[in-house]
Amino acid sequence: MFEVIIYLFESYMQLDQSIEVDAEEITEELLSEGFSDEEISTALAWLDTLATLHENKAQHHEQEAQENSHRIYSAMEKMYINCNAQGYIAYLEQAKILNTRTMEIVIESIISLEMLDLSLQNLKWLILMVLFNDPDSSDAFLQFESMLLDFQDGLIH
Repeated sequence: MFEVIIYLFESYMQLDQSIEVDAEEITEELLSEGFSDEEISTALAWLDTLATLHENKAQHHEQEAQENSHRIYSAMEKMYINCNAQGYIAYLEQAKILNTRTMEIVIESIISLEMLDLSLQNLKWLILMVLFNDPDSSDAFLQFESMLLDFQDGLIH
């Protein structure tokens, strides 16, 4: 299912693209690419959930974490978010790419995937999608995207 989400992100979600696409059209295209109905339905539902998370978090202005605060993961969150992922999320928060609100959206998005084995590479894609879908995070999105592209090209600053 995550492959469908990545495919949709790469194909339709670009900063300079503000075109609305019909769900039936997307489904037809995905079916022709070899994805199953179940994968497509689950992926589209997850993308709707992501949009809802952004709307809900925007309505509830959460207090930003203090510099010395630390996010404690519940037992259920730890089932889906391993130590490496927790560390990477903390790193992005310290680097000011994620703020308290976007970090919580990332965590909720991971849990809503219900994938017990989310790889670090897929986590990076998920974070990119969360930042892309947040109108207040355009700078963070560009910074994170640049960081990922630089790393893929072997340029580490």
